[in-house]
Amino acid sequence: MRYPPEQKANARAALVQASRRTMNTSGFNGVGVDGIAAAAGMTSGAFYSNFGSKEAMLEAVVETAVAESLHSWDQDGTKAERRKQLKQFITEYLSLEHVTDPAGGCVVPTLSADVGRASQSTRDAYERQITVFVGRVAAVLDGSRYDREQRAWSIVALIVGAISVSRAMSAPGQQTKLVDAARRTADKLVGTPNSDRRP
Repeated sequence: MRYPPEQKANARAALVQASRRTMNTSGFNGVGVDGIAAAAGMTSGAFYSNFGSKEAMLEAVVETAVAESLHSWDQDGTKAERRKQLKQFITEYLSLEHVTDPAGGCVVPTLSADVGRASQSTRDAYERQITVFVGRVAAVLDGSRYDREQRAWSIVALIVGAISVSRAMSAPGQQTKLVDAARRTADKLVGTPNSDRRP
């Protein structure tokens, strides 16, 4: 039986969202195809009609979920307005709510290690999405091109690392201290050009 294209597209999107939540919680190796399909309210047959393997699903999650997580802040308005939007994004990203909700949060802190062990095409997809985000961050910063790019990469490493480390800690008070410290540093990187500039 052939299904309408929109039905297949909806099924694929549902599987990607279910994979994102389950992999964010359990990791790539912590959930199987049957578990992903069940989380999406489907059968494993429906999974394989959309994806050739679980690895292909991971690549799809990277392509869609990294973009959703990191590219969500608005790019309209003046440079100053977009910089303000970036700071708001960082404030929301570096929050205890994000720390305590891995299932609904950004996939980068939870799946980076899994992607590092994945195929070249999955790592390429991940690199593309991260690089796009870094470019968007750099575009709203002041300073030379070299300085802006360096600070943008530092901001990404800082916010992702802060979430990863804080999730491994057990005390909410310590988690809060960590994300608060990271947020203050990220704000400085956004607002203050590095004095060591290159053309």
